[in-house]
Amino acid sequence: MKAAQFEHHEPTTVDEAVSLLESLDEPTILAGGQSLVPMLRFRLARPDTVVDINGIDSLDYLHEDNGYLKMGALARHADVEDSEVVADHYGSLADAAPLIADPQIRNRGTVVGSMAQADPKGDWGSVLLAHDGEVVARGPAGERTIPADQLFLLPYDTSLGEDELITEARVPAPVDGEGSAYHKLKRKTGDYAMAGVAARVVLDDDRRIEEAGIGMTAVDITNARAPEAEDHLVGERPSADLFEEAGELAAEASNPESDEHGDAAYKERMVDVLTQRALGDAVERAGVVKRRVTQ
Repeated sequence: MKAAQFEHHEPTTVDEAVSLLESLDEPTILAGGQSLVPMLRFRLARPDTVVDINGIDSLDYLHEDNGYLKMGALARHADVEDSEVVADHYGSLADAAPLIADPQIRNRGTVVGSMAQADPKGDWGSVLLAHDGEVVARGPAGERTIPADQLFLLPYDTSLGEDELITEARVPAPVDGEGSAYHKLKRKTGDYAMAGVAARVVLDDDRRIEEAGIGMTAVDITNARAPEAEDHLVGERPSADLFEEAGELAAEASNPESDEHGDAAYKERMVDVLTQRALGDAVERAGVVKRRVTQ
């Protein structure tokens, strides 16, 4: 089946794109297109107008700047996967990138596009939450920053305005004693997550956990945090017992649904185990202890 007819606009600047979003009636943004194009092909999506931002060269970047790792709206999953900066300093991002779909999708799909889609089974939303990240949106009223905690509202729904474009996603550059990791369970290569957990810790000079972030994938109506588990970790020295307690709290904070991939109780148990593993790797990368996870 072919896509229904639509108008196709190709802006070359952010200002031009924002102007189109403001003037057109319910336009759809095309970046990587790895979700949109199949929907168009099977006519699950039938937009009247598509604003293709692939010609905006200024949005194609991934670099550290002013205390952040910044990813432009056209940074591909493969760019994260291939980045030496990410590999050396951002463990959770380095873990997540090669787990996304398959190489063909990673070569075209964009990090920001995945976040904007707000699929609760998407990996980047959980990473963004664990790192207290944010996105930068541009609209007719100018530019604003949206913290990750305020971005995801419902499945496929964000706090982004209809005439706004996310131009950048960013996470704070790691500080001394920081480590992060991402663990994901899926049936086979190319599948979405059955469950996933991103974890970030910052250790103080006394080797106690000073900050903690936990983001969960595919176990609630949006990517979600586990605040009780995060609070439980702060002020404590890393240990297997502590991670088991945090895993239990994260599982309690999750809200999975039973489906063909497994029942809710199984997914909750996976959140428990994946939280322990992600915390163990995060702390190991921060240079303190090696992980031990009960099965």
